[in-house]
Amino acid sequence: MADLGRQRYISITTHRRDGSPVATPVWVTASGGRLYVWTGAQTGKARRIRRNPEITIAPCTARGAPTGPAVPASAQVVAITDRPEIWPLFLAKYGLQLRAIMWFGRVSRMLRRGSAPAERVFLELTLTAPA
Repeated sequence: MADLGRQRYISITTHRRDGSPVATPVWVTASGGRLYVWTGAQTGKARRIRRNPEITIAPCTARGAPTGPAVPASAQVVAITDRPEIWPLFLAKYGLQLRAIMWFGRVSRMLRRGSAPAERVFLELTLTAPA
């Protein structure tokens, strides 16, 4: 778990309703024996996890090319307010890059004349035993 938490990117493979896999490279941080991913509440991966929490995770490049073996895990969607200690870990790890994404999001919303910011959530990942 700690090794995956130190990675810059991991790939989360979720499953569509028809069972087909969808791999997505994401930023990750670790805390308390769990991994955390920051994402929008209405993203495809968050919707698929709400429907089926069984996933696989693997270290990967920014483009999603695996750099290590995939391991089974389970995921749950948690509100950012439920894990306030996690956000500073993302800021420390991704620093200027994360701040730039946040800034561009604010500018984009202003240009769209005050559209509401997308709700953000954490995906809390826990390794599971292989089946």
